[in-house]
Amino acid sequence: MQLLINNTTITTDNEGRFSLNDLHKASGSHAKHKPSQFLKLDSVIAVAEILSGSDNHLKPISKIRGRYNGGTWVCKELVYKYAMWINAEFEVKVIQTFDRLINKIDAPATMDALNELTMKIECDKATASECGKALAHYKKVKKHNQDKWIESVKSAQLSLGFEG
Repeated sequence: MQLLINNTTITTDNEGRFSLNDLHKASGSHAKHKPSQFLKLDSVIAVAEILSGSDNHLKPISKIRGRYNGGTWVCKELVYKYAMWINAEFEVKVIQTFDRLINKIDAPATMDALNELTMKIECDKATASECGKALAHYKKVKKHNQDKWIESVKSAQLSLGFEG
């Protein structure tokens, strides 16, 4: 899942958490909005505790030390909370970006699937049409064959010549 907010790619870790450091860059990199400041908020700590106690087995916050591979990674709920903390404009941008990503329809795959179903329907219609023609032909042949059979049975019967 790749997010692009304000021309900044928001990377994810192996667990699917989002880089709070990337979100900080996307928000404008103001010192007052550093991830470390955000994570000290009582409301953030409370949400993280609630999420830690839920059944999703994913730690809501992961901090990795290191200059190049380090960073702070948070779950989607904390991404929203961070965006709300920054300002209303950034919040709307983050929500709209997530919505676009989640609601994204892969048009080529959808069109391929639609085309495949259309071809199947057309093939099935052709098969049904052939079956209908064969059934109509069978009804004609059946009537003709029954008439011939009755005629043959009559001619094969012995006749005593009594008419009565």
